[in-house]
Order: sequence, then C-alpha cells, then structure tokens
Amino acid sequence: MNGKIAVDLGNVQKTMLLPLWGRAVETQKEHPLLVDRTALEIVGKIDYDFSTITSNISPLSQAAWIMRSLYVDDILKNFLARRPHGTVVNIGCGLETNFERVDNGLLTWFDLDLPDVIALRQQFLKENERRNFLTGSFLDDAWLDHIQVTDGVLFVAAGVFYYFEESDIKSFFMRLADRFPGCEMVFDVSSPTGVKVANKRVIESAGLDERSYLKWGLKNTAVLTSWDRRFQLLETRFYFKHKELDRRVKFAGFISDWLKIQYLVHMRLGNA
Repeated sequence: MNGKIAVDLGNVQKTMLLPLWGRAVETQKEHPLLVDRTALEIVGKIDYDFSTITSNISPLSQAAWIMRSLYVDDILKNFLARRPHGTVVNIGCGLETNFERVDNGLLTWFDLDLPDVIALRQQFLKENERRNFLTGSFLDDAWLDHIQVTDGVLFVAAGVFYYFEESDIKSFFMRLADRFPGCEMVFDVSSPTGVKVANKRVIESAGLDERSYLKWGLKNTAVLTSWDRRFQLLETRFYFKHKELDRRVKFAGFISDWLKIQYLVHMRLGNA
C-alpha cells in the first residue's frame, strides 16, 4: 500500500486526467503561466502512472489546456465582478479546480459530473455552504432543479461538449435559455478538422481508444446563433496569441488558431 488513491474511470472520464496533469506540470515551471497548487496536490495523491497517457502529448496540447484554464478563469472573474453573488455551474467538472482559483467568498458554485467522477473528486475536494457537488449527465434535467440563482448564472463546460452530438448541445442550450433566461455559457469547441486532429494526436497518443473520440466539430460560430434567435455570441478567444507562450508553441499555435483546432466561446442564452 502506497497510501495513494486509485483511479477507476470510464474511457471518456479518463481524459479529465490530461488537463489536470497539464496544470500540475505548468505550476512547477520557473515562470508558470498558471499556478494551480491544488492540481499539483491532487496529482501527487493519485495512484496512477500518468506517463501512460502523457508520454506522447505535444507541447501544443499542453499549452492549449493552460490557455483554456486562464481564459475561463478570466471570464469567471469578469462575471463575478459584475455579479459578486452570482452562481457558477461547472458542467463535466472532472478534476477542475477553478473554484479554488476564483472564489470571491460570495458566489454559489455547483460542480456537475457522472457518479464515478464525483466519487473520485470527493477524495480531494470538499463541499461547503457555497459549493455543491451534483451527480448526473448534463443531458438529464433533474439536476437543474438544484441550481439556485440570485444574481445571474454562468455555466462552464471545459472539454465536454465535443464528446456529444450537435443536436444534444443545441437542445441543452435551448432548455437553459427557457429555464434561466439571460444565463451565460462558456465552453470550448473544435472545428471538424480540429476533431480529427485531436482524435489522432491527443486521444490516440494518450493510449485511449475510440470510445474516447471527440464527435462534434463546429464549422462556424454563426451556427450557434442560428439555433435560436435568443442566443448571442459575446466573445471568441483563440488560445495561442498570449505574449508569454514559447515561440515554438506560438508558431504551431498560429496554424492551430487559423484552422480553429480548439478555441473558447462565450455566449448569452436568452434575454434576462
């Protein structure tokens, strides 16, 4: 016995270990873009050979995970500056640690994921009077009854939606707009080309099989606003324009951004 916590996850859920590892590695750099000491602690407590899924991961993929976290944190902080008592719902939370990085002491937070993920999450992170763990798929509606909103709500889905069909995402967004008019949504997307690249260079490189493949590729952000006239695109953030990124990563990142391999979208769903 080594005193560490074993990991027993499904194929798609196992992909959550990749960005966790990426944040831990970044934190240990001499000049990190992101400091996530909670991620570093979790990696140290997990009984898992991360080399089995990270040995072939490219610096570009690792940088994308860091930039996604930085941009999501920034949008969260801006939301909470406008709505200090706002509600945040982290969909498919995995082992994300945004709460630890942005908590203002006033917000209400919900972490949602499948039962096996939440069971693992509870080994490292705890609920409190403002932070709640919910089990279930975002495609089910039962969990929505638990969401309490007093000062607006922002839904976050990092590394989630491209594992599902476009029709599932569209239907989910429409239900949110009906139930929480004026809510905001932040999520990452890939182009159809990006989905193919990610499946080949990230999923397969990590030793995961086709059950972990990405499915949804977004051709253009105009598709999102065409789903419903209540939907508004607030901003789009591409990952590799950050001035402090390694020059070699920035060159490859320029191609990635141009091909829309992966980027972040911020929307408003419905009128408040």
